[in-house]
Amino acid sequence: MNPQEEYYKRKIKNRREIVILLIKIAIYLPLAYSFEEYSEFYDSRPFLGRAAYALSTFLIVNIVVSISRMVIIMLYIRRSAYTSHTRGSFVLGINRIASVINSVFLVIAFMLLLKIDPVQFITSITIVAMAIALLFKEYITNMISGLIVMFSDQIALGDYIKMADQQGKVVDITLTNIVLLNDDDDIVMIPNNLVFTSNIVNQSVHNTRMVTIEFELPLNLSAHNEQLEMRLKKIIEDRTEDVVANSFRLKVLSIMKDHVRHKVQFLLTPQGKQNRQKLKKLMMEAIVSNMGNS
Repeated sequence: MNPQEEYYKRKIKNRREIVILLIKIAIYLPLAYSFEEYSEFYDSRPFLGRAAYALSTFLIVNIVVSISRMVIIMLYIRRSAYTSHTRGSFVLGINRIASVINSVFLVIAFMLLLKIDPVQFITSITIVAMAIALLFKEYITNMISGLIVMFSDQIALGDYIKMADQQGKVVDITLTNIVLLNDDDDIVMIPNNLVFTSNIVNQSVHNTRMVTIEFELPLNLSAHNEQLEMRLKKIIEDRTEDVVANSFRLKVLSIMKDHVRHKVQFLLTPQGKQNRQKLKKLMMEAIVSNMGNS
């Protein structure tokens, strides 16, 4: 999606959010007014009165959260326009927090509807809540880790990262997982806790156009890899519209007892970023073919 399409999509989304907010306000104001003018009506119909009170409680919190979220995001985007630094995770984090607050008050609204005092209910299940917290400790720490990731700007949607034994494009960051789309187009979900216990390589932070392929060759093949280098260079030279000229590098990373570890790197042009996976596939096929023919 180009910047212009993204701008118009965000503009349409903002308008829709404003319309929904106005509808909520239009529902809440008459409802709040009715408590003063028609109190006897609600007193004679207890269930309807509780339903109206529960709805008004949820709406007022939801309206305040929505306005706060929109203002914070607007200020962040405005600040980012001056600093030329916006990676999207902050906005995602604000949206997640807003969803959690709305969910909590939705539960409270149902309690009010069922004549359950939320404060008394929470107090009465304190011991149970502690036990539940212990049981769901991993889930809770995952949520906290997810929020830290969202607000840190170290990982953002669209980044290409390597973490643990997985690598791929970040397509979502939830309160429990970082969702990757790997090179095989598989969806991989990595717990947020691993962010703080694993080494992470974020290739998008420094250079979104650099392609790196690491591979191993037996010692007998590595001693005569000129043919492989020529084949790989030929692939690059045939793709001048996708690859920056003279950016191809074939390096030796380490020499082990029975194999040598190599690394191929080349830089994509802005147009070539869309063909990243196709180029990597061609290079890997050339490497495997060279091993089979040697």
